[in-house]
Parts: sequence; C-alpha cells; structure tokens
Amino acid sequence: MPFIDANGVSLHYALAGAAGRSVVLMHELGGTLQSWDAVAPRLAARFRVLRYDQRGAGASEKVRQDFTNETLVEDFEALAKTLGLEPPYAFVTVAAAATQALRFLEKHPDQVGALVLCNPAPGVDPARAAALDERAAFAMREGMRASLPTTLALSYPANLGERAAYEAYLGRYLANDPVGFGLAFRCLARTNMLHMLPQIRCPTMVIAGRCDTVRPHAGTAELAKKIPGARFELIEEAGHFMPTQAPQALAALIEDFLPQ
Repeated sequence: MPFIDANGVSLHYALAGAAGRSVVLMHELGGTLQSWDAVAPRLAARFRVLRYDQRGAGASEKVRQDFTNETLVEDFEALAKTLGLEPPYAFVTVAAAATQALRFLEKHPDQVGALVLCNPAPGVDPARAAALDERAAFAMREGMRASLPTTLALSYPANLGERAAYEAYLGRYLANDPVGFGLAFRCLARTNMLHMLPQIRCPTMVIAGRCDTVRPHAGTAELAKKIPGARFELIEEAGHFMPTQAPQALAALIEDFLPQ
C-alpha cells in the first residue's frame, strides 16, 4: 500500500477497483484502513474504493500539533485530488468519521452521491468536551494499554465476532501512537455537525449494531429520523466497529444500497 503527501502530511492509502463509482471508506477513531480489510475487496469488485489512514493514525504521519475536523476534510480533498479520484463520492463512515463526511457535504453538496453512516457520531455536545479532553490526556500520558478499560473494552467486547478478527484489531489498537490518538479525541471534542442532518439531500443509509453499547441502536434509529428519507438498517451481530465485527453483513447492505 503506497504513501502520498497531501495537505502537508504523509498519508498511507489503498486504492482498488478499476471502474465504477468512487467509494470512500473512512475508519473510526482508533482504527486504521485495515479496519476495512474484510469489506474493501468485496466492494472493489464493483466500485473504485479508497481507504486511508487518517493523520496520526495507522502508518500515516504521526503529527504533534492539534488539528480540526476541517483539517481532516482538507486531507481527504488533497488526497482525492492528487489521486484523481472523481466525484461524486459515496462516503462510508464509522462512528466519529461521520463528522468528516458531513463537513465535506456542507462544503461540496454537489460532490456527494451517497452516505452510509455506521453507528454515526455526528457531533459532540460542548458539555462533553472536558471528558473527551481528559481521555485524550490520559492516553497521551499513560499509553494505549492503560486506556483500554475506557475505550476498546467498551466498544469491542472480545466475544463479539470472530476471535481472530478481535485479536488483530486489538494489536492494531495497541500500536496506535498515543499522541495521535489523543489529538483525534481532542479534535472530536470540538466538532459538532449535527446541524447538517436535516439538510442532507443525497441518498443516505444509517446502520446500527444491535450489540453496540457505546452508541445504542435505539439512539441511532432516532438519529436516522432526522435525515430526510434516510434508510435505517440494524445488523444483529455487530457492535460499534461493524466493518471488523460483521464485515459480510455490512458489505451486503452497502452493495444493495449503492448503484454501480
């Protein structure tokens, strides 16, 4: 998988599929492009599929300065331009990555063809910012393993999905740069794109995991009602990180939703 300089940072990416519409897979906070390993090849048989490690994550450049949701959107814009990935884009996001797709939609409504929002976290109430800042500071200070009880242990129970998939995810999670992880939490703490939900006009599917204890499916169903005409789906055996926990069920829903 290659690297490219975009918006002032080195980004690790994978681009697959020779033809079809442009599908952008955006990983969760704490995840990497490998979160999509069991989904991307199946989609690439029909679509042009881009996935990448966001700044500070995975094999992308480890930054040491605070960044904003706007910065992350600009990273995608620069990457897509350099790669020649043509709009309209279908964004498939997990959790907090929804904020990036919604901001891009706000800036470029004519360049978004569809949204698939998995367990979306489209914004943070300012009253919760201090709690996220505290979690960020703890990870930066104590490291990823010390953070597990308040992060991964809640969002990815070891008994959900295939054991091998969990162990691989745990290994990647522990390999995160704690500073980059903390900066991403601080970014999320200051991001709120909830105002965009009723303004969405492109086809949108919202997917929840029945086993998600971080973002319970009933709340996600209510969120979907704020999006005009949105389709809501529930994956029975998925939790918060459904691309890893229930990849085949997720890929099937995406294939059904997106025209080629």
